[in-house]
Amino acid sequence: MNAPHKTPTPVVPETSSGWIVALLVVAPCLTAAVFGSQNSNGPPCLITTSRPSLVFEEYLADYGPAPVPLQPTLTPVFYLRNKGSEKVMITDMEPSCGCLAPSMSTREIAPGAIEKLTLPIRLGNEPSGVREYTVTVSYSDPKPRRVTLSVKAVLPEKSLVIEPRVLMVMGTVNPGQQHIVTVSDFRPESVNKSMKVTSVTGSLSLFTAELVGQFNQEGASRTSISVQFRENAPPGRHRGVINIATDDAQFPMIQVPVMVGDSKRDPSDAVRVAPETGRIVLNSATPAESVGMVISFDLPSRWKVTHCDTFPADIVAQYESVPSTVPDHQTVNVQLSISELPAHGIEQAILTLNATDGDAPEMVTVPLTLIWK
Repeated sequence: MNAPHKTPTPVVPETSSGWIVALLVVAPCLTAAVFGSQNSNGPPCLITTSRPSLVFEEYLADYGPAPVPLQPTLTPVFYLRNKGSEKVMITDMEPSCGCLAPSMSTREIAPGAIEKLTLPIRLGNEPSGVREYTVTVSYSDPKPRRVTLSVKAVLPEKSLVIEPRVLMVMGTVNPGQQHIVTVSDFRPESVNKSMKVTSVTGSLSLFTAELVGQFNQEGASRTSISVQFRENAPPGRHRGVINIATDDAQFPMIQVPVMVGDSKRDPSDAVRVAPETGRIVLNSATPAESVGMVISFDLPSRWKVTHCDTFPADIVAQYESVPSTVPDHQTVNVQLSISELPAHGIEQAILTLNATDGDAPEMVTVPLTLIWK
């Protein structure tokens, strides 16, 4: 027969007595911590930990599921604060790839100070789709520490980037000052066959625009346009368009809006335009059935309207004066139509009403939207 199994009596080693004594000493502290004893006369049990001094507002910059706007550089910003009692020294910033250029204005952060870390991401050579980037920040407070910051974004398909999107020159125009507009073509095919600019024109007599160069840089074909403004522009805020014609089937015409001057006029010289932005619906199949509109100008009565200019010249502007309901003002209605279809790709147009106030020239510009059907 099988003998019954007997459980041997355990032998307690001598070292166990030491653990028992330690447990008896710590037990009151644990009991007080758990049950929150308020009447304990014993010394408090203190548990201290060393916390990192730098606290970031966020550790992940997530741009969401939609593609970010097409741009040469995406620049997330991380704000941080030194919540410690000693100065923090930034010792290193390690980016996850060469397309990152982390920077801070200072490497020493005083207690309580708030600083920011910028993480420009050059998108020129980055593939489209979901991308994640990191930078590891090493610092001492005075203990050596490391923290990793992350950026998550969906990059769009490469196309054209225009900088600036709108060329604005407010106030006084400095004579001879040059303004540069850059068109960057990030499409992969532009590396082998750059888009050729065939002409550059301005829609307004207040500025000139010309091609100054085309070159390849950072994986993109770049075109530079120089723009110079005329001195002594008539009062008011004037609008125009830089027109860049190309041999590219996808982008036959690149247009850059221009704003120059300011809106300050004497109250007696107030000018009103309705609507502020006009539109013409272009019928591609039957141009004669394109639909124009009437733009109404409320002008000082002493102004003498001389003529209207349009860009493109395919737009026809006919004007007539009618009685105004505003004292010392006149109403001028301008009927817009087309003589033929404008060049393919033109979607922004300009109407300029020219007048004189005595010997002084005056002008009022109205942006027009061309809608192709």
